[in-house]
Amino acid sequence: MLRIALSILLAALACAQNNPFNKPPADVDATLRARITEFYDYHVKGQFRKADVLVAEDTKDYFFESRKPQYISFEISRIDYFDNFTRAKAVIMCEMYIMMPGFNDKPVKMPTPSEWVLIDGKWFWHVDTEALRDTPFGHMKPGPPAKPGQTGPVLPTNPAALNVTVDLLLKQVKVNKEEIEIWPGDSTEVTVANTAPGTLNLFMPSMPDGVEAVLDKTSLNAGESATLKIKTTKDLRPGILDLRVEQTGQIIPIQIKLKRLQ
Repeated sequence: MLRIALSILLAALACAQNNPFNKPPADVDATLRARITEFYDYHVKGQFRKADVLVAEDTKDYFFESRKPQYISFEISRIDYFDNFTRAKAVIMCEMYIMMPGFNDKPVKMPTPSEWVLIDGKWFWHVDTEALRDTPFGHMKPGPPAKPGQTGPVLPTNPAALNVTVDLLLKQVKVNKEEIEIWPGDSTEVTVANTAPGTLNLFMPSMPDGVEAVLDKTSLNAGESATLKIKTTKDLRPGILDLRVEQTGQIIPIQIKLKRLQ
């Protein structure tokens, strides 16, 4: 297996899903969203000293020592709350340049985990450094110390090797049907498999009119499968049902077509 430091990409793989029905009070949600927006806006502007004010005290050393990417733009993708709305995990879609061969001239949007904790009535950005090592590729151990003169991660110089790495990140979940033909009012099933060695979470941000789709499991451990049950109504319209992987940002489009009489 290639020995590649994927610090930027693997950072997007650490956020775990919580109960989506645990809806927060409106004022709590609005306050956190404003706090997240302020924090990431400082990253867009490159004003990292100002962002430090929003960092939890036990995370300040980590924030000070870590590389701070300057984002082009950002968007709050989702927020999950727990511990009676005193802690939260968010997924932020951050647009940025990645300093890797083949990516330098084109910005990409990366799903970035963001953990927040409520302290004395205010939300603060927080990092559990041990939890950061839990990824869809398993629990990552610290790599060997850098060689003299080596200041950054060792990246593949072979473009083909880089493509293999990107494919590995974005093709961890597979379905047995990428296209289905169905009558209005009928139903069918699609099998969804997690081929990564770690846990991945699934959700469906969009689906065509006249389609009702439900996963029997939204969190898949390594090697597990889920059943996506698709039911259509008489108002069915052809279109794309998007299945998304929370940790990697992988989108699996399932095309739904109307059956026609032969």
